[in-house]
Amino acid sequence: MDQHFQAHPIGLKDAKSAYPLVYLHDASISMEEWLRFARRRCRQPSDRTGLIAIRDRRGLIHALFGYRVDIDLRARKKLCLGNLLVARMPGQLIDEAIIASANELASRFACQTISLEQPFSRRTGVPGACPTTYDLLASRISFIPSTRRH
Repeated sequence: MDQHFQAHPIGLKDAKSAYPLVYLHDASISMEEWLRFARRRCRQPSDRTGLIAIRDRRGLIHALFGYRVDIDLRARKKLCLGNLLVARMPGQLIDEAIIASANELASRFACQTISLEQPFSRRTGVPGACPTTYDLLASRISFIPSTRRH
């Protein structure tokens, strides 16, 4: 790992120090909600799930992610990364530190693959219905269609 950044597991006692980055990412998450999430992650053995913080030399947290060990379709162990929060900085040092940390975790837990989870919002509307072009365009410009036609 790069000497500028070091990856360290976050325990429940350290979770408060990561909250400023969580808040920066999403101000709607309260300290209590964050601590509840961290408590669930830290409750299980570290070889199954956990939280990792990427810190600089001063101890400031620049990135945070959760991990869990899972099984892929071929019954091989895989490392799943999720809830990746990164304080953007110029250059690629922080990205390289995250990748190095993920590779180190995968090696430690004998995982053959690494996956990065990408959250997405549930679609609203009628289940199974295909949106029309009009619906798609209206949603892009935040337009609420009128029922009156001129």
